Amino acid sequence: MSESATGETNAPLPNIAYVDEREDERDNFFNDAYDSGRFGEIHLIAPLQNIEEMLSHILSLNVEALITDFNLTDAAPLEYSGEQLVERFLEIRADFPCFIRTSFEEDAVAESADVNRVYSKDMSGDAHQGPSLFERIVHQIGKHQELVESWRQEMARLSAIPSEERLAKDVERIVELDHKLEASLGADAQVPLEAKFAAPQRSKLLTETEKLIADIKRELGE
Repeated sequence: MSESATGETNAPLPNIAYVDEREDERDNFFNDAYDSGRFGEIHLIAPLQNIEEMLSHILSLNVEALITDFNLTDAAPLEYSGEQLVERFLEIRADFPCFIRTSFEEDAVAESADVNRVYSKDMSGDAHQGPSLFERIVHQIGKHQELVESWRQEMARLSAIPSEERLAKDVERIVELDHKLEASLGADAQVPLEAKFAAPQRSKLLTETEKLIADIKRELGE
């Protein structure tokens, strides 16, 4: 089950999801995030017992950042921690903006594959810690969107090269960009990079790549 609210603004604001087993922590996060005025929909999620169901639910929300509590086991035993949830999510959405909040900072830092995504829930020692988290979330969302857009732009540029003039390195870069875009949109539907370069796959791949490039060019208004 999730709750959401939409901030009123002329510019589109990013939608986020926050996972925590404690209702009071979800409410506190919602209030702080809403008051910051930085977000559109703020989805509050109590962790589901099964991690695959949890991942499916988060993916269905179409959010631009995932924030989760580290422990997730205060209310009931779970088969995964917040860190494990983030790691599994990143297997599906590569380089996605993910953050971990915790009351057990040392444990979270020790377990996390990336200490930069760990934030303490205790703001008593730093009056700016809460706002800095929200600033970081918005910043990371922007950087991720810029990266994906740069891949799209490069794909469009390479597509402008006539096929008879396109070098082998151009084709290889198109395939690599296609792989990166697929990973950013969903590794669950991704063809392994090695398979894309295999001879039986190459013709079909390039046909699909040309179609993808044409779609991108239409989106860019070219």
